[in-house]
Amino acid sequence: MQLTRFTDYALRVLLFVAMQDGRVCTMGEIATYYQISLEHLRKVVHKLATLGYLNSSRGRGGGLLLGLGAAKIRIGEVVLALENDLIIIDCQALDCLLQPGCSLKTALDRAGRAFIAALNEVTLADLLNDRGMMQQFKNIEIKEIKVRKSR
Repeated sequence: MQLTRFTDYALRVLLFVAMQDGRVCTMGEIATYYQISLEHLRKVVHKLATLGYLNSSRGRGGGLLLGLGAAKIRIGEVVLALENDLIIIDCQALDCLLQPGCSLKTALDRAGRAFIAALNEVTLADLLNDRGMMQQFKNIEIKEIKVRKSR
């Protein structure tokens, strides 16, 4: 199973905003930080705001804040809210001759539920409390500052 780029970006946005520790940040900052398209990011941020994971405000002084505390944002719930289809195998589309007696689909569906259950054991706060994650954020900031100064 592979998550869509949309969900990947959404998780990155939530991490970035949570890392700001209450400071309002902008989509431009996030796009620059991760080196991703601002246009694609707009769609991601809009969806996260619609779902209540982000609060967004426009205009001068506007930007993004978490809509919920990081400890309340379960990664599995975010993934489920953003992925259109978590079906591992679509037996209908394959026109499979093993239907309806095949137990493989049942096993794969159980694995998909276990995947989401495992992700639901992790909150955004858990990710932020990981020292390796925090160090990587700092490394990116240091690189970005060096790149900006050399321009």
